[in-house]
Amino acid sequence: MSDKKPSSPLLGWFEAGLGLMADQITEVNKQVQQKVSESQQSLDELASRGAEVENQLLKATDPNQWLELWRQSPLHHWLPSLTTPKQKRAMRLEALSAKVDLLVEQVALLAAKQAADKAAADKKAAATSTPRKTAAKATSKPAGTTRTASTKTAGKTATSTGKRAPAKPKAKPQETEPKK
Repeated sequence: MSDKKPSSPLLGWFEAGLGLMADQITEVNKQVQQKVSESQQSLDELASRGAEVENQLLKATDPNQWLELWRQSPLHHWLPSLTTPKQKRAMRLEALSAKVDLLVEQVALLAAKQAADKAAADKKAAATSTPRKTAAKATSKPAGTTRTASTKTAGKTATSTGKRAPAKPKAKPQETEPKK
């Protein structure tokens, strides 16, 4: 029973063809396995040589220098996800510091402008109060006494505090307080 004879010649040709194809497939499989093992060996060799070169570079240079070079490169700015939170915080601090410096400069300019405006207003008040005193003396006594008394009281209160009496406010709106 173990000796089976093919029932037809066609079946014999089919079995012979399958045997040839199996031998060829086996041969191709061996060649593929050989190429895969050769490529795996070459990749392992390249990886070991790369590790050796990397170790030599790390021994020759400081890693912080490489990190600094990376931070200065344009690629670093294209990939912001590689920045550390400490760097992000430092960048935000620099931006906020620049804004604060700008605001300090603007406040100083505004204070200087207000001081100049106040000095000009004080000069105008002093210039306008001097003619009033002379005009009050030139007029009749009853009208002059009331004006002179009010000017003297304003002068006394101003000298007692060390400041002059404020000038009359103009119809100009104040710019120092923003309206809500």
